[in-house]
Amino acid sequence: MRSRQRDIPLCGWYGVWPALLWLLLIGCCIAPCQAVAEEVTVRVGVYENEPKIFTSSTGRPTGIFIEILEHIAGLEGWKLQYAPGSWAEGIKRLEKGELDLMPDVAYTAEREKRFLFHKTPVLTGWSQVYARKGSGIQSILDLNGKRVAALEKTIQLETFTRMAHSFGLKIDLVPVPDYKTEFEMIAAGTVDAGLTNRFYGLRNARKAGLEDTPIMFDPAPFFFAAPHDRSAYLLEVIDRHLADLKKDPQSVYYTVMKRWTSEEVQFRLPVWLQLSLAMAGVVLIMSLAGSLVYKQQLRARTRD
Repeated sequence: MRSRQRDIPLCGWYGVWPALLWLLLIGCCIAPCQAVAEEVTVRVGVYENEPKIFTSSTGRPTGIFIEILEHIAGLEGWKLQYAPGSWAEGIKRLEKGELDLMPDVAYTAEREKRFLFHKTPVLTGWSQVYARKGSGIQSILDLNGKRVAALEKTIQLETFTRMAHSFGLKIDLVPVPDYKTEFEMIAAGTVDAGLTNRFYGLRNARKAGLEDTPIMFDPAPFFFAAPHDRSAYLLEVIDRHLADLKKDPQSVYYTVMKRWTSEEVQFRLPVWLQLSLAMAGVVLIMSLAGSLVYKQQLRARTRD
């Protein structure tokens, strides 16, 4: 009786082993498939707008938007696939659905009809007019009758065009594919001035021999944009990470911002202030000298 009771479970195990082996084999086959299926490839547009987004000397995309996105992609297991081109090409590809994300897109009500945006902006900036040193351009009225370069198909260009019309100015606006070309044209005298964002201007104006003017306009938040028909979940993930990163002063977000927006600038007083201080110094020295002479004369008279 005991031997029979032992034989029954033994036979049962012989029948179960093949089933377990089949389950193990199926699991081994399914696991790699699931791993492949979970990997998300994100197509990202890249254009030249240092330091926000640009191509480094080694040919690798970098900048504020890229470094923040790569940090999020590393946490989420995304594989980023970059598509270089001009700003206009990137926007066109995004609209056609050839890209999943386009960095550095300013929000407008009109663009919201064409693209999706997340809620927390990556950064906020404004536009500014740059010109050659000594140009004398101090207000938008000084641009009347002049040639001004601007990045093509941007809100920046549209806003400035409306401003010029509201003042009744005749300005010859010259669209350019990127800011590097714009600054080269200003330096060469092909155009009288150009429009750019404060980040690019701070980093590149001095190297190009240009100076910023007091003409500032169009403050705007900048985001990652996505096509309307898909990629909404990408923006939700980006939004969640951005909100968390901005709460922590020691986070990657603030490290990236500090690295790309801080610049060692040699402090130099304006010429007019230097002259004023020099004249004040001369007057002060003359006053002290006069005071000493007067005291000596007063002492001599007192002795007499």
